[in-house]
Amino acid sequence: MSFVDSIKSLLQQENTVRRVADDEQLTAELILLVRMMFADGQMTPEELEKFKEICATRCDIPPEDIPEVVKFLAEFGYETTAENAAGMFVDMDVERKRAILRRMVRIANSDDHLDPRESLLIQKTADSLGLTMMDAFAKPPE
Repeated sequence: MSFVDSIKSLLQQENTVRRVADDEQLTAELILLVRMMFADGQMTPEELEKFKEICATRCDIPPEDIPEVVKFLAEFGYETTAENAAGMFVDMDVERKRAILRRMVRIANSDDHLDPRESLLIQKTADSLGLTMMDAFAKPPE
């Protein structure tokens, strides 16, 4: 990688982190998804891959920027509970809330095991969003 390419990459990461930082709802969603990866006490490679896929396809975060975004989330979200993060979505439309729950379920199920602690986090988040566990498994509208 050339010096110019290195500078471009660094600036892209800074722009991505700035975009996440400027969007409270995106920050809150990503905090919930990171918490989901660690809900059972360990992050599996499958959970990390699912998180990266969601970041790339749903949040427009390039894979190479994820480490810096996660670093920002760790610093910003240190004292943010899952309930606080979910509280950012109280006034959002129901389908957006369901989408967040579905993403949490996708991460939790990515290792083919739904731990009771993962289920509890999904339930608490659903409660904070004014939804039920059934909403977490509802199919999105076509």
